[in-house]
Amino acid sequence: MILCFVEKGIDKMSATITIRPKGFFSKKLTLKDVLPEELSYGIPDGFERLDEGKEGEYTMLFDPENIGRGFQIRFDGATTELHINYPNSRHDIELCYMMAQRICQLQKVDCFEYEGECVTLDRIEQIIQRDIDATVYTLQVYAEKIRSGESKSIIIFGAINPFEIGERELDIFGEDIDKFSAWLNEMQQRDVYYGVPHFYEKQDGSTFGAFAVKAGVASVMPVQPSIPLRMRNQFEVSDWYVLLGYSDGRKTGSLAMIDYSGLAEHISKGEYYDAGHAVVNLTDSDVEHLLETYAVSL
Repeated sequence: MILCFVEKGIDKMSATITIRPKGFFSKKLTLKDVLPEELSYGIPDGFERLDEGKEGEYTMLFDPENIGRGFQIRFDGATTELHINYPNSRHDIELCYMMAQRICQLQKVDCFEYEGECVTLDRIEQIIQRDIDATVYTLQVYAEKIRSGESKSIIIFGAINPFEIGERELDIFGEDIDKFSAWLNEMQQRDVYYGVPHFYEKQDGSTFGAFAVKAGVASVMPVQPSIPLRMRNQFEVSDWYVLLGYSDGRKTGSLAMIDYSGLAEHISKGEYYDAGHAVVNLTDSDVEHLLETYAVSL
């Protein structure tokens, strides 16, 4: 498995658009000033899931009716930056430059910087096509690496949550940006809980990871649990567990934890989600059986 940022697009994996207003007394914009009503926003949490409605130094913008990978906005004084990653959906690429044009108009400038190049507004369609070409090329690179066996899978970050791309995903969209865009939106419109681990220290000083799964909640669970990207190289995990809960919230008793391997059968029989995950939907009876069979005491 490899991560999205170690791959190469045409020259890079992202683009930066910078809008610099003229004059010393230019208006400092805020998200409220520039955000169209049809777009939503948020910031990624430590697991690359969207924390919607929050702002950060880099804030993610996306269309909730057509979700791709989104794009980011950053305000630095009167200067505004937009960042877009490849591969991305056609819709998000177009939205990003719609936003660039909107900000230029608010700041009364007729050009922006694209990776250091001065671009006038009448060239926006040309730059959009450049980003579309970069997306197609990146998808070609992904396909080559996965189908050749050089990489088993590739992780990308969507606007809502991460995805792991493998051969099955390539069979769906291959190198086609419109099929890729449709897949991103379909996946992120699903009503599922994307499970993430939390980490705790045992009495012996070792660290264990634990996921939470509640009966009646469709939960995206990893086939093989691992430490999230932002936490890697910080510590090692000795064991993995799952904290189980009943649908009505009733107490599970003192032994509510099972070894992660106890969930293996449900993961293998669960609905395929992506190259590294399955959707698990436990019943209360499943929870009861798992606790009776696999409960552990820590």
